[in-house]
Amino acid sequence: MANKEDLRVRRTKKVLFDAFTELMSSKTFDEITINELCEAAGVRRATFYKHYADKFDFLTAYTHILRDNFDKSVAKDGSIELSAEYYVSYAKRIIHFISENAAAIDNICKSNLFPSVLAVIFEQNYKDTSERLRISVASGMVLPASVDTIAAMCSGGVAACIYGWLREGRKTDPDLVAEQVGAAVAKIIG
Repeated sequence: MANKEDLRVRRTKKVLFDAFTELMSSKTFDEITINELCEAAGVRRATFYKHYADKFDFLTAYTHILRDNFDKSVAKDGSIELSAEYYVSYAKRIIHFISENAAAIDNICKSNLFPSVLAVIFEQNYKDTSERLRISVASGMVLPASVDTIAAMCSGGVAACIYGWLREGRKTDPDLVAEQVGAAVAKIIG
């Protein structure tokens, strides 16, 4: 996962991610143009296209960076132990992230492109979860079903719980939702 990118490339991506995060707090995904994103980030449009094919490619990369940041937030002593505890902690961290970034999440949900955005996020989460589960199994973790089945259950189940929580207007306390989702993930993983 460690990528030796040029410092300028990392800086460019960081300012684009930061600008996107800021724009998402006041606009829907479909309202944000690449021109606007580049202007907010202080990056030329040609530079954007050097790294990303389009907004959806950027969103996939953005989702991957969020996942890496989640990894860091649940890691112990700077390393990621891919245990059942990691997956439970990760599910809880997603709920807290959504709660902390309510305006951006609301704008994603209001977007006309929400189903497409959700598909990109789900697909990336499924791929990442599958990859991490394969590493866990290779390290000795025993799962009650195949990696693909567990990845689908966890990715889809967590997404459905979050969607229901958002649809109801986040009425349930995020800590309670996080605990319940974490407990369900723990049961799925076994």
